[in-house]
Amino acid sequence: MNEHIASIPDFDEGKLAAALVAVQSALRVTIEELAKLNEGKGQEWFDALEEVVIRDAKGTVTEGIPIQTEAEALKFGVDVLQATLNASRNQLGLAAKE
Repeated sequence: MNEHIASIPDFDEGKLAAALVAVQSALRVTIEELAKLNEGKGQEWFDALEEVVIRDAKGTVTEGIPIQTEAEALKFGVDVLQATLNASRNQLGLAAKE
């Protein structure tokens, strides 16, 4: 079971935007480091990573937020995650996932 490891006290759009930029940047650095570790192994490692992180992101649930708001926020988060993965895939010169 995935646990939320952080929450944003006094949530507002500015804090959300700052958090999103920080996490997106950290994810790209992490992917670059994983690419170094998997050099010469093709792109299967990236495809597997993408599958797992997207699946896990879609499975998150937040308490205390109306379901419609949560669904919209979750879709946005997954879209940002997918865009980050796509940018990393392009930066690493990997083929688009089929």
